[in-house]
Amino acid sequence: MSFGAEELVKWKEKPEWFDRIVFDEYERLAAIGYTPKQIAMYYKIPHSDFQWYYDLVGSPLKYHYERGQLVQQAKEGITMTISAETGENVTQAQRLDKLRREVEFKNGINQIFYGDID
Repeated sequence: MSFGAEELVKWKEKPEWFDRIVFDEYERLAAIGYTPKQIAMYYKIPHSDFQWYYDLVGSPLKYHYERGQLVQQAKEGITMTISAETGENVTQAQRLDKLRREVEFKNGINQIFYGDID
């Protein structure tokens, strides 16, 4: 039987501990800033096992981790946008500008290094 390396690194089956993860909570932990290693510890999952599944192509662990960070950053950005619209809150306007620069910088780096790869 012959198969390529690509078949080895894709998410196919969930591990036995996968159902222990509550993904709303998992996304909030990612939004707070916990690392995958810390989240694995939180769910009492061996870090090496968790990291292996996290790094697989198409991993729902990585998707929900990145989604948690994105949703929180987006909520903060929306709140800042609403506060900055009136022009009364200069601090919020400055924070919004900083957030925009950070997002633009990250997107630029991702485009340079990863191009059209999802």
